[in-house]
Amino acid sequence: MVSVNSNKFFDDYIGKQLKDRRLRCNMTLMDAAKKTGMSYQQIQKYECAGSRISAYLLFKLATAYNSPIDSFFRELTVYNNEIKVKNNRFRAQNSFNVLIVEDNPGDEAITRRALQEIESINVLCVHDSDQLMSLLKYKTLCTDFPKPDLIFLDIYLPNRNGIAILKDIKHDTLLGNIPIIMLTSNVDSTLMEQSYKYGSSGYICKSFDFVQFKKNITSCINYWSKTVVSPTSI
Repeated sequence: MVSVNSNKFFDDYIGKQLKDRRLRCNMTLMDAAKKTGMSYQQIQKYECAGSRISAYLLFKLATAYNSPIDSFFRELTVYNNEIKVKNNRFRAQNSFNVLIVEDNPGDEAITRRALQEIESINVLCVHDSDQLMSLLKYKTLCTDFPKPDLIFLDIYLPNRNGIAILKDIKHDTLLGNIPIIMLTSNVDSTLMEQSYKYGSSGYICKSFDFVQFKKNITSCINYWSKTVVSPTSI
């Protein structure tokens, strides 16, 4: 028999998983409600562990987020009647944590594809400045992704552009040491000068030539993960 404390842990864990996957799909609560036929208040209750979710409704949400339902439970185990997380997939030793800030689903897919053959890296994508700051500053984004070792930051984003976000991060004493590489399809000398002025560590163009883009991304990752020494690698 699983303990009461474990039941609470399970509800919290599933709630965080649901919110994390919804945000990764760049969906609002209203978007998820329309896609599933549920109310947004109901989905919000499940995300906040305010209500126990049934297997049927979990399946509906998993389908909406394009996630296999068994993926919600793969990292859970029962030990001495307590539900525990088997391991933290983002905490493996010698791993390199890459954060992508990109609102265009097509560009996100291309960047992920360029990174997929690189070993020992963890990749997370957020889609606007609000999600980024929720993850970096306020720790309210429901994910166990640690402080990034490298950020790929798109210049053209909704709400605030990449230059403004760059300035904000670099002025933060706890975040300012994270290398930030600007990504854009616009080769603009003014934007490039502003990027370097406010502390970016590089500027990569989203080339229409995927092979060249992949080469540029791979070289960048190899440099920051293997060549230089960062505080997180000590």
